[in-house]
Amino acid sequence: MTPRGRPALPLGVRNRLAELILDAFDRPETRLVLEALAAFCAADAGSVDADTARRLADLGWIEPAGAGRLRLRGLGPAQGTALRDRVAAARALWRVVAEPSDGGSIPGLLARAALLADAGLYFEVHELLEPGWIRAEGAERLGLQALIQVAVAFHHADHGNHPGAISLLAEGLAKLEAARAALPLETAEWESALAEILTALREGRPRPRVPGWPRPRGVSGDGSGTRGRTAASA
Repeated sequence: MTPRGRPALPLGVRNRLAELILDAFDRPETRLVLEALAAFCAADAGSVDADTARRLADLGWIEPAGAGRLRLRGLGPAQGTALRDRVAAARALWRVVAEPSDGGSIPGLLARAALLADAGLYFEVHELLEPGWIRAEGAERLGLQALIQVAVAFHHADHGNHPGAISLLAEGLAKLEAARAALPLETAEWESALAEILTALREGRPRPRVPGWPRPRGVSGDGSGTRGRTAASA
């Protein structure tokens, strides 16, 4: 029996949260909004300070609840938990990234994708890579499409859509093999691990642990380039 998966966020909330997470790569003030959102999610009965409330005012899905409290608008308890978990994943990402890679280059874009994927933010990987895929040509375009399909496959798997996960993971693997030399990534071992996951999904077995997303050559593990440092070492 396949698991039901995590509850899904409403599309408007999911898309806006993805925008915030991606924008935070380049805008420290957006990181503060995510910190405020994390504080709200952790607050007892939604009680937050005025600074936190101010940063959340423009989101559109948090509303005053009286006496210095806020509440989610139109989200049930399960969706509130899903929001909290995604915000926590994004917040943890920024605690280990001191200086994000340059998102204007393919290696930098791929480094950002790896950070998001390893945080379990697969929908954000799709949103990050799609504009680059639209602009790319030839084998590079095929390689980016492969990564997008793998990310969306895991997004589907996390939310219980196993037929969609199987279909997209199979398509992504085929494209990865065809475009293996087009991107500055070493993917052969990664592809083998993904193939094992695909087999498990097809057979209805528990999904093996998702392997670490491949990092581009010449970019350090925290996605900050060869000059970067992690927050822990700063």
